[in-house]
Amino acid sequence: MLLAVMIVLVSIGMGWLLWPPPGGGQFRVAKATVVESVLCGPANAEDLVHVELVTGRVVPARLDGCGHRLGEVVFVEVPDRLPAGEWVARLAGTGVPNAARNGQRLGAIGVAVAGIAGALLAWRLRGDRIVAHRRVGP
Repeated sequence: MLLAVMIVLVSIGMGWLLWPPPGGGQFRVAKATVVESVLCGPANAEDLVHVELVTGRVVPARLDGCGHRLGEVVFVEVPDRLPAGEWVARLAGTGVPNAARNGQRLGAIGVAVAGIAGALLAWRLRGDRIVAHRRVGP
């Protein structure tokens, strides 16, 4: 019985670890203009852009990319809830689509269900073995 409980707890824990983190949220596409371009040599090279929001407000952001021309207009993903302070904008279409997040959720649930089913099977087989040992006795 203890083994079955441990398998259930581990499988639920694995499902929890595989669950996608919150904040993947919704994104919308916005226009951004490159105002500072950096060379792509260092690992953390990020251009600086001014993003034009739907409201018409322009906010600065670091672009998850480098080597763009000054004044170049690119399309970026802007989260629905803009983070406070400096934030990093990704080029539109390079983020994680919702279908992938849903697949990750389905996989996490599958791991938990499979673990629970395995625990039930182990518990059931153990019960059959105990009954068989009792019948074989003298």
